[in-house]
Amino acid sequence: MGFDGDVSRKEFLGVLATLAVAGALPMRAAAQDQEAPAIDAALLKSLEPMLKLGFTDEELEAILRTVRGFPAGFDAVRAMPIDYTIEPPTPFKPWGRVPTTRAGTSVRTTRVESRTLPSSEEAIAFLSARELAAHVRARRISPVELTNLYLRRIERLDPKLLCVVTLTPELALEQARQAEREIGQGKYRGPLHGLPFAIKDLFATKGIPTTWGAGPYANQVFDTDATVVQKLRAAGAVMLGKFSLGALAMGDQWFKGRTNNPWNLEEGSSGSSAGSACAMAAGLAAFSVGTETLGSIVSPSHQCRVTGLRPTYGRTSRAGAMAVSWTMDKVGPICREVEDTALVFAALHGSDPLDAATVDRPFHFKPQADLGKLKIGVLGALPEEATNVLERLGAKLEPIQFDPMPAGVSVILGVEAAAAFDAFTRSDQIDGLTRTTWPITYRANRYVPAVEYLQAQRGRTLLQRRFEEQFGDFDLFVAPERALATLTITNLTGHPQVLLPFGSDDRGRQRSISFVGRLYDEATILSVASMVQRATDYHKKHPSL
Repeated sequence: MGFDGDVSRKEFLGVLATLAVAGALPMRAAAQDQEAPAIDAALLKSLEPMLKLGFTDEELEAILRTVRGFPAGFDAVRAMPIDYTIEPPTPFKPWGRVPTTRAGTSVRTTRVESRTLPSSEEAIAFLSARELAAHVRARRISPVELTNLYLRRIERLDPKLLCVVTLTPELALEQARQAEREIGQGKYRGPLHGLPFAIKDLFATKGIPTTWGAGPYANQVFDTDATVVQKLRAAGAVMLGKFSLGALAMGDQWFKGRTNNPWNLEEGSSGSSAGSACAMAAGLAAFSVGTETLGSIVSPSHQCRVTGLRPTYGRTSRAGAMAVSWTMDKVGPICREVEDTALVFAALHGSDPLDAATVDRPFHFKPQADLGKLKIGVLGALPEEATNVLERLGAKLEPIQFDPMPAGVSVILGVEAAAAFDAFTRSDQIDGLTRTTWPITYRANRYVPAVEYLQAQRGRTLLQRRFEEQFGDFDLFVAPERALATLTITNLTGHPQVLLPFGSDDRGRQRSISFVGRLYDEATILSVASMVQRATDYHKKHPSL
């Protein structure tokens, strides 16, 4: 479900270097029409520099009959009608300490003091979802008025931001009118009722294009809604449209161009949840939903100076969402403040029969926590102000360290992505995929042996155990920006992370801090992050557009 382009270049450079095969032809129909070389011992031996198996000539001769039978099996599997909804029957399960909390869901937020709606549309547009919910419920602004406000802003600002793939004004106003009627009749569904939202364009939406940010899929339409879309509809939220992602969920470049950073239009917004983060920074929606595989929520949140929550793997349903890595993809909110992410997460989390990886775990959020009773680790060098705020709030900070991740484990993402898009990679459709390095990744990972992929998954098990051992008895840890090297580690272990903006440095570059928590304990990191956020005002600043 996506990773940031910068992350992919840094994390995958070593992997791709080991997988590169000089002169290898793309596995496409045109290449297959040529006469295939004979499968003999010489061919198998030619792969030795890459595979490093050390088989003798006699051993290679002995396996020839078996190896020559593989292509027929490959063809049989390729002929199966395996669409994008089918995933392997081995869902990843996070491993480690799980908090003991009572069942159910509850969200307490700080009280909205103002009973007066701001006079300007600009000020209303940048209110938090929490504040907007209070005004909508009190009928100081109607869902229709709020929806029209955001639609006008999108029409005015999107040409310079390029964050909207498909706007759905008719559907949005229909849903807004329904919400307005229900609220007027006293049928209030909850804090998202009547709030317009932006959703990443990799979630299936019935009858509406779901482009995955890629030219070859620009006209793709599904006849079902993703589970996340269904849950937001049940909460009474209003869908403004489908917002951009980098092509097939990498970076911020999609088939119409680059989604820009509202703080600096000369920069991209990062990705792959590019449009979701951009919409929050530009005041184009009340809240948004993104996905992450390797940085796709926290990276654009950092770049666009907004707040993002990547939940524990399996907390939110992936059903109806484009897959990047079945064992790493997560769905989470991108908002203007921490408490908003808690409200959205409360509506999204829970098990889903369409997603075997999902679980039912309790979620009880409070905007306050006794920091003196929590064991909080610090990874790396925080901004001095962040340290001061935490200590002023009662935190006793202790250093924490984690071992580097074994490089070979990161091959998991590339192999799963290549499998998800194998038929596409072997077809002529891939010629229409631009502004991305995905074709290189898909093709290169075709040369990773199945045994090495499974060995990497076994190495992942060791990584989980080592990370849990070094996490020790800490309740959470805080780190600068995207949480340094643990961004990759925790995307593999499945631990939750929340990132909040923390102003800018001396050069005007964005700063942020991240809180990483125990499995299924989003509530604790959100409580601590919320306290830190309310002690500053960085989340209340917005760009001048």
